[in-house]
Amino acid sequence: MSGKQRRANEEPEASRGARRMRARAPAKRMFATMAAAGAKAYSRARDLPKLIALWPHELDDASAEGCRLVLGKLRRALRAERRRARSGHWSYDLNRHLALVTAYKAEAWRLKAEEARVRPTALAVAEP
Repeated sequence: MSGKQRRANEEPEASRGARRMRARAPAKRMFATMAAAGAKAYSRARDLPKLIALWPHELDDASAEGCRLVLGKLRRALRAERRRARSGHWSYDLNRHLALVTAYKAEAWRLKAEEARVRPTALAVAEP
């Protein structure tokens, strides 16, 4: 079979991409649910040292700036883990990936709560 005949028998690229997206949707829903549930049971002192390298003072910093620093490190670790998954690398670990997503969501919620706590007091000081 020649190359032209083989390409004619294959499905078009657009339908392959659509099929891939349909396959991802249930997985995305399932892992999002698991990550949200894990974020509720998340303990920063217990979980973060296993996932990313942090100094003790970075781990103890509960300020908004400390949360942003941790979120940046988690974002980089997630990007690297996604790259391993997409390339089929032998060192990819689904459990680590899920733990990173869980930690990222929990830290994002923590940052949002910290900013909400700080914002009203900053507005009250600026008003008078």
